[in-house]
Amino acid sequence: MDLLIEGANKLKIELTQDQIDKLEKYIKEIELFNPVYKLVGYQDRSELIIKHILDSLAGIKEIEKINKGVIADLGSGAGFPGIVLAIMLDSPIVLIERMKRRVDFLKNVILRCNLTNVKIIAKDVSEVDEKFDTITCRAFHPIYDIIQDVERLLTTDGVFAAYKGRKSYLLAETENLSAWKLDVIPLQVPFLDEQRHLALMRKKN
Repeated sequence: MDLLIEGANKLKIELTQDQIDKLEKYIKEIELFNPVYKLVGYQDRSELIIKHILDSLAGIKEIEKINKGVIADLGSGAGFPGIVLAIMLDSPIVLIERMKRRVDFLKNVILRCNLTNVKIIAKDVSEVDEKFDTITCRAFHPIYDIIQDVERLLTTDGVFAAYKGRKSYLLAETENLSAWKLDVIPLQVPFLDEQRHLALMRKKN
């Protein structure tokens, strides 16, 4: 776990021993189930930690600043960033995932990591009717494809925090969404030589 701890240090995140233990269990569960479940793409443990765990951690401080309540993670898949957020934050986390094998994997992770602040909604995003204070997503649909569902699910003053890659792609996804205020936050993912950004979106009054 040296790579994880070193990466967290570069992000100025001090992991507790409990958080390290839970992240290690989470990584092991991915390594165990991924060959069969095809949850997420990576070549080896280092790439899994850098491209997925540290990538999710890179947005933590911004999400911590904006969130005042329940966080929903759309299309959670293998649990990025939702499971990582649940390990790092005290906030209630809701994982929204429709595919049964991914739901089964997430249930197992929640039990193995003893995550008491997490629940799963096993539905398509379009079928969910709850409200959330913060909504996240990563490696999900383009923003313009899901923004109507996001608007429906956000509380009045809620914030949509989307993990994205190149800024040019992000701006292309949001260029016609004039009803939304967009803040683009550059993320520096340790050991990753790729552009990463967090798109923070709020509905204009």
